[in-house]
Amino acid sequence: MVKKTIKHFGRLISAFGLFALGASSCVKDELPNSECDIEKIIIHYPNPDSLFYRLSDSIMIVPPADSVIKFEVRSNADLSLMRIEYVLTDGATFNNISDYKSDNIRILTKSEDGNWSRIYTISFSVPEESFTSEKKIIEFNFEDHSLDKDGKYSIWLNGDDANYWASGNPGFKLSKSTAKPNEYPTIVDENGYVGDAVTLVTRSTGMFGEMVGMPIAAGNLFVGSFEVSQALKDAMAATLFGKPFQLRPMRIKFMAKYKPGDKYKRKSTEVSGMVDYPDMYAVLYKNTDSNGNEVTLRGDDGKTNPNIVARAFLSESKAKSISADKWTEINIPFEYLEEIDDARLKNRGYNFAIVFTSSFAGGEFSGAVGSTFTIDEVRLICNEDEE
Repeated sequence: MVKKTIKHFGRLISAFGLFALGASSCVKDELPNSECDIEKIIIHYPNPDSLFYRLSDSIMIVPPADSVIKFEVRSNADLSLMRIEYVLTDGATFNNISDYKSDNIRILTKSEDGNWSRIYTISFSVPEESFTSEKKIIEFNFEDHSLDKDGKYSIWLNGDDANYWASGNPGFKLSKSTAKPNEYPTIVDENGYVGDAVTLVTRSTGMFGEMVGMPIAAGNLFVGSFEVSQALKDAMAATLFGKPFQLRPMRIKFMAKYKPGDKYKRKSTEVSGMVDYPDMYAVLYKNTDSNGNEVTLRGDDGKTNPNIVARAFLSESKAKSISADKWTEINIPFEYLEEIDDARLKNRGYNFAIVFTSSFAGGEFSGAVGSTFTIDEVRLICNEDEE
């Protein structure tokens, strides 16, 4: 729940809720649009810095599959001062169906042709304070998982947050829509080090993948989001790494198994003598540039972006030493490239990401089909090092 210092939530929406339609020319014989999506939400506020931790948070691009939209705001924010602008698909309209008695707005959208509707929930909340000077160990055990809304592939939760962990599974669905959940690149493994684990498998994407120059899909799991709308146009832009973080990561530990696939291919060409190996890295980075513009790491700069301030990389030699038959403990310290700004840290000015993948060059669609990387019991030690 938003703290009591956030005021007049219901009255605000009733008085200031706006929407904007995408500009388009009207053609009389054109069929009415059947889409009813909210594409973008824009928050207008007299002093955005006093409402949001980052100016870029005032604009939310809404993925087509999402109907629950969450804004994170400062604890002393006064929502009665803001206006909300909705950008909808052409011809769509909306009605506010909230009862104004909670911190959630409920919006009913209707398509231009009148045949389709959607209900969106939009919330404003104060994020849990995680900034502390004491040592903290964050545990990821991968016990909490479910299938996506279509029952196709597995997703993992971090507490109540279903959007913390992401994978390339939605992209794989485009190439192999008939695949069963255990045939996807990122799957549940019931034989973990303790309880369930995550297994990442490099898969063939079949004929369709070959046609678009993406013959394999390496299993991956990362903190961030996967933009499926970009998957075929720009694969690197589809993987967005990181979430706001208020601690100093010092060391990452996890349990792992790895078995390389039989035939390593660079795209579709077999490379004699090459043996696949897994990759893992974790980074802390500044989430805005010098002009206040949002910075989010992608698949092509996750290790090299100049905003990275701390990093922990799994070396090639350590990756190749992971056993296929027994659990191997991995323990990697963070290297700091610059001093942490305490004010920026407290104000959620850094993002943190962990990335795991079953093929070290999977982002370039190179690897060995069948390479299998199983991970469990991830421990992130923050603020102080652990002996």
